[in-house]
Order: sequence, then structure tokens, then C-alpha cells
Amino acid sequence: MTKDELQAICNKIPYFRFLDFTIETADPDGVTTTMPFADRHIGNPEAENYHGGIVASLLEATASLSVSDDWETQPPKPINLTVDYMRPARSGTLNAKATISRKGRRMASVATVAWQDNEDKPVAKGLFHFLLV
Repeated sequence: MTKDELQAICNKIPYFRFLDFTIETADPDGVTTTMPFADRHIGNPEAENYHGGIVASLLEATASLSVSDDWETQPPKPINLTVDYMRPARSGTLNAKATISRKGRRMASVATVAWQDNEDKPVAKGLFHFLLV
């Protein structure tokens, strides 16, 4: 799917609208997104860090968008996920990249990474498995 088609899907899904992220790139190998910081994303109000659930949600959304060819009738179903938090995600733009590790007819495995200023210093990494049928 194209970047614009994926963004149109995001605009239809209430939780994706709540996260308010944008598709930056989309190709057969994966998807890259960016999400601006908002008060509703705060997990630690004193340090103004992102809530870990918001970081994981962005990773899952980015991963799911990378593997589905038919969101209207069969969106991908997450069956397993692992998120490793590397450092605090501070206020500011959060970026995420999903790379398809393996995609079959029934299942897909997707590696993800989230970062802020420097992709070489991730704030979180994830591994997601989806049922595609």
C-alpha cells in the first residue's frame, strides 16, 4: 500500500487518531512513522516522558500497518509481542520504523524500533507477530 493509502486507514481508526502519528515512508519492506508529543502521551508528568504504553502502541501500529494488504476486511491480528525499553522517551517527536522479518500467507513477524533525535540511540525495540487471516 502507498503512504497515502495507509494514512487514510489511520484516519479511520479512533486509537490511531488518538496517537496522532503520520506515515513518513511505506514500502514492501516496512513502514516509518512520526508522532508529535502531546500532553495526553505523558507517563511521568515531572519529567514529561512518554508513557511506555504509548511508545508500545506506536510500535504496534507501525508494525501492523507494514504487514496488512486488506484493512477493510482482514486487519492483522497481533498474537505475540515483545517490547524492550532502552531509555526514557522524553518530550519531543517520537519516530518508529517497522521492518518485516518474515511474511507468509498466515503469519508475519515484524521488528520495530523507536527513537527520537538519533536512530542509533533507540528508546525502545519491539518484535511483533501477526495472524493475517
